[in-house]
Amino acid sequence: MPSSKPEFSTQNTQFEFRKLRLREPFRIAHGISSERVVLRFHSGGAIGEAPFVPYYPDSPEPVRLWLEHMPPLWSATSRANEDAPAVVKLAADLLHHDLEAKTHQVPLWKRLAQPDPRGMRACRSLGIPTDLSDFSEQVRARARQFQALKLKLGSGNPDYDEAIVATAREAAPHAVLFGDVNGGWSVSEAIKLLPRMEKFALSFVEQPVHHAGGIELWRELHAARSNHSLPLYADESVQTLADLPALAELIQGINIKLLKSKGFAGAIALLAAARSLGLGTLLGCMIESSIGVTAAAHLAGAFDWIDLDGHLYLADDDFEGLSFDSSGRLQLPDRPGIGVIARSKQHF
Repeated sequence: MPSSKPEFSTQNTQFEFRKLRLREPFRIAHGISSERVVLRFHSGGAIGEAPFVPYYPDSPEPVRLWLEHMPPLWSATSRANEDAPAVVKLAADLLHHDLEAKTHQVPLWKRLAQPDPRGMRACRSLGIPTDLSDFSEQVRARARQFQALKLKLGSGNPDYDEAIVATAREAAPHAVLFGDVNGGWSVSEAIKLLPRMEKFALSFVEQPVHHAGGIELWRELHAARSNHSLPLYADESVQTLADLPALAELIQGINIKLLKSKGFAGAIALLAAARSLGLGTLLGCMIESSIGVTAAAHLAGAFDWIDLDGHLYLADDDFEGLSFDSSGRLQLPDRPGIGVIARSKQHF
């Protein structure tokens, strides 16, 4: 199904679906991935992208049918209508902003009036390991470049989750560590594990309980852990700005992603709301190509934590853009718009 050539065109805007292979399977609490699919829009030398995520509602075939049967709504400067799937809204929004910034010959962060993101410290994520000895070596290798490491937890075995954190702390005693459970713990497991995690000096734990349980799971967890100080961040539980007020007193921070916000305006509004509520902020991404990750990086100057390594898991990333220096700090291309360029096939 996926193709490297645009498959559909209307009013000078084309779309394509592209399958991206991972270097190795990546495991989180939601499951294991060995490939991902992204939706792309092309128009006037600009590009936009949005990833399909296995545990999110949108999937490629229904979105393809939606695009093929819609009237010709697209133009090089318009974004998706209100009824569009989230991936369509995001890809169209990135296309719009890329074209606009290129028209003004400025990088996207300047066009969006955001702080300079260059040189911001980023973290590197590690999936749930199958072998702790190999994992220890991976942690050591990542810590040579990145001062902050994000550990995927929610393996289904609470003792093994604790062993993951213990192994990482032993392998990288001076690194900043935080855990991402992706909703993989029950409330009772979280109540037991969070105090045990504090001794490893985690900076925070992200999404300990499943978002499907709603606000009640967070309230139950909050009531049971009043004597513990380990900060909690919400990810899947905060999809839109409307989700934040009810959670604000139960969490210490949020993970903001372009896909959840359906574009830059939503992400910037959520960032402002989080700041007004005194919450910490993490800029995240999905596993996606350099197009989507580099686009998100233009917001990085305003965030406390940066988690933008989704493109590094790919075996065949066909664009190049965001990179990291020897200290794990953001290096953005000195080009207008999103700033990405197509990568030649011999680089794969």
